[in-house]
Amino acid sequence: MVKMTKDEMIGWFKSAPEGSRHQRTLWAARKIARLTGATEGGAYQMLLVALIEAERLPRGSIPGFSMTADE
Repeated sequence: MVKMTKDEMIGWFKSAPEGSRHQRTLWAARKIARLTGATEGGAYQMLLVALIEAERLPRGSIPGFSMTADE
């Protein structure tokens, strides 16, 4: 299994096609799963943790990601 950093996972989220936050998260999780050999569910959970941790950082939020409901 290939390892991927949290920054790399967030990079895949940011490069996801336009759509809702959930659609972009699913797209990125599928990509991460294919690249790492993880299950899609495991990749989704890891990505969510990475996104939540990044959202809590004081240096700013991730464009297109918020812990609030989609607009």
